[in-house]
Amino acid sequence: MTRKTSQIIIALVIALALIGLVVFWFLFLRPTDQAGTGVNEPGTGFSPFGNTGGQQQGGGNTSTSTPITPDVTKIPSLRLLSATPIGGYGASTTASTTFVRWVDRGRGNILEVYEDSPNTTVLSNTLVPKVYESTWGKDINSFMASILNDDNQTISTLYATIQGHTATTTLSATPFELRGKNLPATVVSYASSPKKDRVFLFSIENGKGVGYVAPFNGGTATQIFSTPVTEVNIEWPEENTIAITTKGTIDQNGYLYFVNPKTGVWKKIIGGVPGLSTKVSHDAKYVIASASGNANNVLTSIYSVASSTGNDAIIRTLADKCAWGNFYKNMVYCAVPFQPVSGTYPDDWYKGTLSTVDKIWQVNAQTGEVHLVSSVFSEAKRSIDAYNLGLDSKDNFLFFMNKNDLSFWSLDLVLAVK
Repeated sequence: MTRKTSQIIIALVIALALIGLVVFWFLFLRPTDQAGTGVNEPGTGFSPFGNTGGQQQGGGNTSTSTPITPDVTKIPSLRLLSATPIGGYGASTTASTTFVRWVDRGRGNILEVYEDSPNTTVLSNTLVPKVYESTWGKDINSFMASILNDDNQTISTLYATIQGHTATTTLSATPFELRGKNLPATVVSYASSPKKDRVFLFSIENGKGVGYVAPFNGGTATQIFSTPVTEVNIEWPEENTIAITTKGTIDQNGYLYFVNPKTGVWKKIIGGVPGLSTKVSHDAKYVIASASGNANNVLTSIYSVASSTGNDAIIRTLADKCAWGNFYKNMVYCAVPFQPVSGTYPDDWYKGTLSTVDKIWQVNAQTGEVHLVSSVFSEAKRSIDAYNLGLDSKDNFLFFMNKNDLSFWSLDLVLAVK
């Protein structure tokens, strides 16, 4: 072996040794990049075949890969649920979330949104046009609705349930359909009980107002009273209390009565107030009442049923634009004009000749404290004249409609009051 050959062999051995050291360092000694950028790299949770489980070996440690969570758009505290007009809604809260269902005013479709999801689901596309208002039963799987008849003047009332398709209607794009029946043509208004298992029906028969209590499913109704009063607004705030308020106008004194749903006995609570409008708390201890003012304005007060006294509510708005808490029964939420609007109250607002740009305020009926919840306009980027307010059972969300375009909104109160 020549000297030159020996040098070449030695150089090759040294080169192979160096390559071996580099490979050993890369495989066993180089620090691991925890962030990872390579496809199918251990620890990133990404797999082109959807396999994201199992343990990855490396450096003597084990790690469990987790799926990448999709980048879901953040849900705002003030949320537009429906840009198209709706015909009433119902909300329910489970252990983990709140969901709401509503009726599309034009077609009668039933839609659903979970408040922790950005998605809207069409539950039923059964054609039920011109639904103008509705009240929902327990578990919001059924409702009573007012439908404008073909003459565009008279109203029909129906009871409907959301059910799975029958064998003859399985070729549908939606998972459910509506099935129901018409209520007597004499029914002009209705209100569900706090437990949503009964309904109060107000009918006009032979020129008199007649009150009935019936199971929510439209079962046999029991008459509880007959009265000469026919122009009324009704609600059922507490299990043993039905509230009946004569329809408000500046030209007439208004009255609020409590009616026992078992006996039909009436009790006057407020009387002799022009333009009276009311909303009763869900323990029937308080009433937020609005009345026509003497200076083209509206007066708002909190009335204590026990003491028969009223106190200034500080805010100035119609009671029609308020809703009491279901969980915190002493709290009332109201849509209050950003600036006072001069007009004949409540008539101009009912007729639609007067509109307001609202903020949402919270009033504590026990302490009188007032708290601004949301300016609404700055978040919605549009004028909102809120009405048909309501809350879920835990007071996590406030729902309302915009009188200007009949759109439907929700406000996350947990986020808004922080």
